[in-house]
Amino acid sequence: MRGLTVVTGAGDVLELNKGLLKNNTGYDLRHLFIGSEGTLGIICEAELSLVRGPGHRRVQLLGVPDMSACLEVLRFYRQRFALSAFEFFSDVALAKVREKTGYPLPLSTPAPFYALVEIETEIEGDEAFLEALLQAFETCCGQGWVTDAVLAENISQAQGLWRYREDISETLAKFRPYKQDLSVRVSRLPEFIRDVERVVARHFSNLEVVWYGHIGDGNLHLNILKPKALEADSFMECCHRAGRDIAEVVSAHGGSVSAEHGIGLLKKDWLPYSRSDSEITLMRGIKAMFDPNNIMNPDKIF
Repeated sequence: MRGLTVVTGAGDVLELNKGLLKNNTGYDLRHLFIGSEGTLGIICEAELSLVRGPGHRRVQLLGVPDMSACLEVLRFYRQRFALSAFEFFSDVALAKVREKTGYPLPLSTPAPFYALVEIETEIEGDEAFLEALLQAFETCCGQGWVTDAVLAENISQAQGLWRYREDISETLAKFRPYKQDLSVRVSRLPEFIRDVERVVARHFSNLEVVWYGHIGDGNLHLNILKPKALEADSFMECCHRAGRDIAEVVSAHGGSVSAEHGIGLLKKDWLPYSRSDSEITLMRGIKAMFDPNNIMNPDKIF
């Protein structure tokens, strides 16, 4: 993001950064507006830089026995390859997608979790790269981090592997799930998932839980599926009680209650679990400076 032109709640027109590549002159106000959820003003123009297009990509799906193993694979692959994506999903997520779509089993050996890896390579069909990838797979299997894998041989197969991950959200919609968009440090993911599942088991001993997300950056999507026999209001009431306990777990692990989707209205009560009182006070002060009459998306965030 090279620059923004904004109109604040006070009516001031600001040109932020003016498209400069380097500009170390005081506070960078662009980043106040990026992610401010419309509470500081209106973005009228945005100037973007183009980046180099991606190189050739190879897609691999790995079966892993647990989240600790998944993180070992992430660490191992990052040391050897240029990763453009490292996604994960649970066996429950895969089962739901296959039930809806009729997709075949992606691997001959089922696993509790799956890692979808996308790797950039400069040369399509690079034999040295393929040999390195095979050696990485064999090492991961020897360490017990991977139980099975498949490598896409062409674009069509790569798109097919991505469908197992990308179709999850649409597949779960009919279950009217209770969703949480959470993040923690990547190194804390196994313990974090374990602690959240304890909370879920305490509140919903018989409900299905679906995990998936962007494990490469510590972002998890938790989905608790509503049973058909349970009324929606009762389900959401229970979920709201569980949500506070989940937020406590997020706070204990130094995480975020909203990794991607903002706070808005629905997560206002959870903000103090990721932000200190001092931070919230400062944010309120920033809001008052840019929007003294509170006309820009009032009552959002806090």
